[in-house]
Amino acid sequence: MFGLILSCFRQLPWPPSSAEAPEIDDDELTQEENSRTPLSCYYPMRVGEVLDHRYQITAKLGCGSRSTVWLARDLHRWRWQSAEYVSIKVTITSGSEDSQIDLDELRLLDRITNANKAYWSYACVRSLLDHFYIHGPAGRHLCMVFTPLREPLGLAKYHWENEKISLALLKVIAQQLLGGLDYLHSQCQVIHCDISDNNVILSIAEEVRNKIPDDISKDEWMDPSPVKHLADRTLYSARHDFGPLYPNIGGIVITDFDQSVGGEVDWDRNHDCQPEGLTAPEVILRVGFSYSADIWNLGALLCGMVEGKPLFDDASRKEHGTEFSEALSFARMIAILGPPPQALLDRGERVADFYDEEKRFKFPELIPKDCSFETFFTRVEGEDKEKLIAFAKRMLKWLPEERETAKELLGDEWMQ
Repeated sequence: MFGLILSCFRQLPWPPSSAEAPEIDDDELTQEENSRTPLSCYYPMRVGEVLDHRYQITAKLGCGSRSTVWLARDLHRWRWQSAEYVSIKVTITSGSEDSQIDLDELRLLDRITNANKAYWSYACVRSLLDHFYIHGPAGRHLCMVFTPLREPLGLAKYHWENEKISLALLKVIAQQLLGGLDYLHSQCQVIHCDISDNNVILSIAEEVRNKIPDDISKDEWMDPSPVKHLADRTLYSARHDFGPLYPNIGGIVITDFDQSVGGEVDWDRNHDCQPEGLTAPEVILRVGFSYSADIWNLGALLCGMVEGKPLFDDASRKEHGTEFSEALSFARMIAILGPPPQALLDRGERVADFYDEEKRFKFPELIPKDCSFETFFTRVEGEDKEKLIAFAKRMLKWLPEERETAKELLGDEWMQ
């Protein structure tokens, strides 16, 4: 009875919108249809739906190969209070393997959330607010609840001139990324394994923490995004309209731990992971990896962000529609870092994919001429360029054990 009385004072769900959403053309693929994951594995979410008797879905924020992400109002608020918003990651359902991935991610998120909330860089990684399960036509889906964020760095670049981040801001972001990795590695014993500009997301400044989600939600209710109606579900367009960056951004947050592993010996750490072009050599060669793989991943990402093009990949590949080549990526590593030490090659299970019996690289024609840190970095000059190259070299070393830790890198001169 008491609970029933309390519910009378809770915020009510919004009624269905009377506005008609424009239709997406049949020949235009939505994010879910463009994914390698079968459409049936995604939960058929509806805007306006209430999950777990608490969270009302107000807009779609994004979609990946293993989940969709939604903005939602928290209805466990008193009617006289302002609205509070969360983002909800809803995983796919497609069998026991993915269920284990969900369990591993949830276990690591619990560790990340509770390891040390007083640590100085705790806010640089995403922590879990709540989780629950929902059931759809294809089975059970894990739902993870987080504080809403802005757009990932991969989309934020469109706010910057020539789609290149200012070096002053990049230095701040580099410090926060290292702080986040320091927290993951030293406090949580977690290896991220998937650091990309899609998994590094801008946070919302505290003073507009609820205003931006509220604006998006109300705009979606009054002027819905385009949709595609199928027999068993409605597919929604994602909202990326977070408004101007300044003064509405806080810091950056490292997110998405579905590829992450623990640093303990009982976790498998000799498998394919990390984004294309940002993969550490020990991962490519199947040497086995540890925290230092994240350092390589971050180093390659930061170098690419400086110039707006990848360090260890063909910058024109996507324009020409060509596939990613591990051999080409490895060849660029050789051009920039010199040949890998035999001590690394001797430990790799996949060395024969790249080297012949005479220990010669199989693809010498792919090694670019005149490719070095000095020729790659064109936006910086003089002493700042020297400091940047020195910083990159501390992270991008062939031997994992020679790379410096996130904590050691935090004091680097280039970021001062």
